[in-house]
Amino acid sequence: MASTRLPGKPLADIGGTPMIVHTWRAATQHPAIHRVCVATDHPDIAAAVRDAGGEAIMTSAQHTSGTERCAEALMQWPNAAEDAIINLQGDEPFPDPQHISALCDLLRKGRWDIVSAMRQGQTEEASSPHRVKVASGGDGRALYFSRSAIPHGAPPNIHIGIYGFSPGHLIRCAQLPEGVVEKHESLEQLRWLENGLSIGMVEVMEGQSPGSVDTPADLDRARQWHRAHTR
Repeated sequence: MASTRLPGKPLADIGGTPMIVHTWRAATQHPAIHRVCVATDHPDIAAAVRDAGGEAIMTSAQHTSGTERCAEALMQWPNAAEDAIINLQGDEPFPDPQHISALCDLLRKGRWDIVSAMRQGQTEEASSPHRVKVASGGDGRALYFSRSAIPHGAPPNIHIGIYGFSPGHLIRCAQLPEGVVEKHESLEQLRWLENGLSIGMVEVMEGQSPGSVDTPADLDRARQWHRAHTR
């Protein structure tokens, strides 16, 4: 709610519906997801979700990451630590369902502690600090994430910020202290790598959705996309 570039953005109107409700609805409509909850520290967000028929859990305003907020919500679910968990960002109102499916398929294989997604990037994206890059091994294991161009001399793989946690690992990730390289890159996933956790990456095609909403221009793009895809 306190976004400096777009104040109150979770409740921004898109086609007569608050943005966070679009995100919640997309998750509920995906066949691989069995329970959906919006974790928030603001009563207006919780009220909007509940008015739409959804579940919202109030969490602390002191969290420094979405992982910590999700972990607090998870601890309020009976036996939920036994399940795999997906963390969707509330500022992406129309997540690509194929990206979610790919993440779920990788989670089911049980090979990795955490899973995430990436797409092939354009050369001009390599130098942008707003596009997080990931270097991965031949087996799909994430080796490093950076706001700088990595690996040197190769087309970048752009990280897509959705995460899947195998059972028990969301709580573990939320309890880890800030990492050394994380302080420089401001990327929480580096904390997990530094503590020996494995992150498996699945490569997906660039989504057809309008992406995340961070600025008024992003919001306009999301509204245009919604109008074009609503009959």
